[in-house]
Amino acid sequence: MMPFLRTPSSTLLSIILFLTAIAVPSSGFHAPRHTATIDRSYETISATATATRHTTTALSATSTPSSSSSRRTFITQSSLRTLLLLAPTTTSLLPLPANAKAKEDLPITRQLVTSTFSEIRSELTSPTGLVSTLADLISARNYDEILQYTKESDAYFRKGKLGRARKLLTDKDLKGEAIGMSNAVTFDLIGINRASRPGKENAEEQNRYLEELKKDVERFLELEKTIVVVDE
Repeated sequence: MMPFLRTPSSTLLSIILFLTAIAVPSSGFHAPRHTATIDRSYETISATATATRHTTTALSATSTPSSSSSRRTFITQSSLRTLLLLAPTTTSLLPLPANAKAKEDLPITRQLVTSTFSEIRSELTSPTGLVSTLADLISARNYDEILQYTKESDAYFRKGKLGRARKLLTDKDLKGEAIGMSNAVTFDLIGINRASRPGKENAEEQNRYLEELKKDVERFLELEKTIVVVDE
């Protein structure tokens, strides 16, 4: 039998209260969101301990020598259940290390820079890329598809591909300029979208914004050569 199973219920209660005390953050660490959880846990533990004491008293009043073993077993099991109830709550309340991160940043390597900007370049030059697809839809006057594709493009191209590339920039000033370039791409897509709406279809405006889109993507690609890789 494990040693703590033979511990009197009063001692077990003291252990429970001690564990609760160490789970509460120190005064230098502010975590107000844990307060309600701690209070509820304490109330649950106190209720369980009180119920155990009441049951123990009732058993003592009606017990016989032959039932002593069963009573001790019941007390031990009840106290053990209380400890098991507290354990996950105590663990969840412990503060995480200050330097813990949900996801580690990838190291900037030349291979990562090249592959990231190659994905952007393909949207400009590939027959199945963003620019060619829009040009084909405009030529076919497929306005419904243009409306949908421009919305999707802002998410996967501007937020996705351009966003990943901006994080690789090592010049802080250029990071600010890159945001402006990304926003310009959004304005180009919005211009194409507006010129494709019902009653406002305008092929000339569509193509004008498409040319602006090409120029803005080309400007963004120039940022690749400014990235400094430490290990080189």
